[in-house]
Amino acid sequence: AMLPHRPSLRQRGSLRLNGVADPGYCPRLPEPYTGSKAKQVLTLKDVPTPEALAEMLHLNGLDTSTWGQGNTKEVSKFWKEMKLDEAGLEIWERPDGQLAIVRVTHVLRAKVTSEECHGRDIWLFNTWQQYGDGRKRTRNGLLSEKLTISEMPLQAHLHEVCQRAVTEEEMQRVVDAECHIGPGNPAPQYDTSYTCPLQVVREVFVDHTVEIEESKSYPGLKTVYHLYTVDIICTGLPTVNFNTLEFEHADEGGPRGLKYIHAWVWLKWPTIQRYLLEGSDMKERMVKGSFKCSSELEDWLSQFDLGLEEWGVGDNDNEPVSELFKEVEEEKAQLELWGRQDGVPLLMRVVHVLQVMVKSATTVGDKFIFQESKQRNDGRLQPVNRLLAKKLDTTRLPFDGAFFMKATREAIKEQLAYTADVHFQLSPDKLPRQEDYQPANITTNSVEFCDHRFDLGDSPSFKGITTMYHLYTVHALCHGLPTQDFASLNFSGSKVDASVWRWVTWQHTLDILHARAGQLLERDKTRTELLASARSAGAQSLEQCRKAVERMSKKSKDPDLQMLQNFLNNIEKQVISPLELVEKLPDLTTVSAAERLPPCMVSALADKKLVTDDFLDE
Repeated sequence: AMLPHRPSLRQRGSLRLNGVADPGYCPRLPEPYTGSKAKQVLTLKDVPTPEALAEMLHLNGLDTSTWGQGNTKEVSKFWKEMKLDEAGLEIWERPDGQLAIVRVTHVLRAKVTSEECHGRDIWLFNTWQQYGDGRKRTRNGLLSEKLTISEMPLQAHLHEVCQRAVTEEEMQRVVDAECHIGPGNPAPQYDTSYTCPLQVVREVFVDHTVEIEESKSYPGLKTVYHLYTVDIICTGLPTVNFNTLEFEHADEGGPRGLKYIHAWVWLKWPTIQRYLLEGSDMKERMVKGSFKCSSELEDWLSQFDLGLEEWGVGDNDNEPVSELFKEVEEEKAQLELWGRQDGVPLLMRVVHVLQVMVKSATTVGDKFIFQESKQRNDGRLQPVNRLLAKKLDTTRLPFDGAFFMKATREAIKEQLAYTADVHFQLSPDKLPRQEDYQPANITTNSVEFCDHRFDLGDSPSFKGITTMYHLYTVHALCHGLPTQDFASLNFSGSKVDASVWRWVTWQHTLDILHARAGQLLERDKTRTELLASARSAGAQSLEQCRKAVERMSKKSKDPDLQMLQNFLNNIEKQVISPLELVEKLPDLTTVSAAERLPPCMVSALADKKLVTDDFLDE
């Protein structure tokens, strides 16, 4: 079975707005299964008994003689999974022609919230579970539910699946947060008269990822996990923390025993994400050659909730997918996929950056050049406020003294090749020509390695991707630098950009950054006031329209008036209410990327520097 056609980015954007982001599409499979095809999908007709299943596995090169020993399961357990529609069995043909038999499962990871909390990015998080016999364990996960093979494709059953996961499984009975099993507190009994107060009003498909691992239960058998993340918005949820009761399914008329008590707390999404990434493993690393073209990379990225339809569009700093593909192919960046099956996937971009503190070899003092801004050839001016910097090519290993000397000279030659006065500005209608400028005669005398550090941040160029920056700082003494503040021109094919450089001290840089922070705060304050004014005026106009419609409805039974009333209600819900939320944004605390990730994960990422500890100690 070939993979289905992938809709365009524009199509996917509209699908996401309608609450379904193409969940039926199978994402790019991880290596070495990339490009594999399902040659045969096996059913109970092919393996009508556990013995037939064991024979089929044996014919495909799988030894099941140790199944059922220790913590592993017998073949009959797998056959029962197939009978109950909980798992499938497929024979795949890999690109190299090899056949592989795989177990296939589908898992829903649900982010459950109310309509009000959804707008504030607050969700329910399952902190602990207590078994019916009183044993307790830490869960720290989202609502998770196994899906059946008959519920595929998911887009055809999305609402029913979400309704079942909420009202029939982990959240089927809502109780007080104090409910637990202990001395004097026996396990709650099943109440046949109870009706679940929760109702799913809408669901938003977020992402679909695929992981392939060897099964711990069935040694030697590869298991394909289709993991679907969905936002589920419900009515009837308590506004405070609470517990829920999950009972065993009805069994031949016998009593339904308590399976779990689940504890649910309301948390902001960055806090939940930190918990979910604890214990994560790197599932996949994408490097040069992983993708044949940028469209193949785009296809892989589309399984994540990145808003690709906004990449490279408008006046934003967002770059298109083709630029990320170029970075990967030039080995200036790598992409790593981290996650765990009961968590959510995290896509990490790893970049190694050289930062150069450029000083004049002929001037005494502590001043160095600082890039204040950069102007693109379309006229846009972008604040920069950093040292001279360049992404490093990770193929040129090792990162030692000779490497940093060469890389520093190349960076200075590239970025300071042509200079102009500090007031120079690009005119998009008449761009400068390289042949009209004399190359600057700037030479690098010495380079001294200073330090290595790392920084985690949300990429300004590729929206939605967290980036680990490995930063290598060197000091460079140069001849031929302008003695006053200046501009530099960088020609690259038909494109040209201009940068403004200031001679500064460390104290001066702090003043610059402090002033920039003040400008941003003032800008946000002004925007908030404008939004508040627009919301207030819009709400007043909306109320006047409603009253007019009400007066008209008393005189006429025209059904269009009811449609107009519904339209006005939607305007309030989709426009006025979000604007009211935006007014509160300056009071919210921004959580950095490093704070969203568990310390052990940050440490693991930081250890992947490309200089040796011995070099740092020199």
